[in-house]
Amino acid sequence: MDDQPEYRWLRPCTRVYLVMLGLTLVTFLIGVSGLGGLTLALLVLSFALIKGQMVGDYFMGLKGIEGPWRWVITLWLLLPGGLIAAAFYLASGAGGVG
Repeated sequence: MDDQPEYRWLRPCTRVYLVMLGLTLVTFLIGVSGLGGLTLALLVLSFALIKGQMVGDYFMGLKGIEGPWRWVITLWLLLPGGLIAAAFYLASGAGGVG
């Protein structure tokens, strides 16, 4: 039996970092291209929420935690994220107000 640890080319945190980097690049390209609209604004907001959840799960070590501490970051992201999404929706005129 081999006592050497098995090293993988990409560790889980490296994969998460690369996904976050990719989402950031897509967000940057959307901004640079000058695209706009409610759908893209909500897409960029969802990218930010996903990246925030990934930071909490993988870099703060909350992925394996049980109980209320596991949900603190999720709720902290969803509450302001939901309010921002509602503000975008209402400001776009899609909410039927005005």
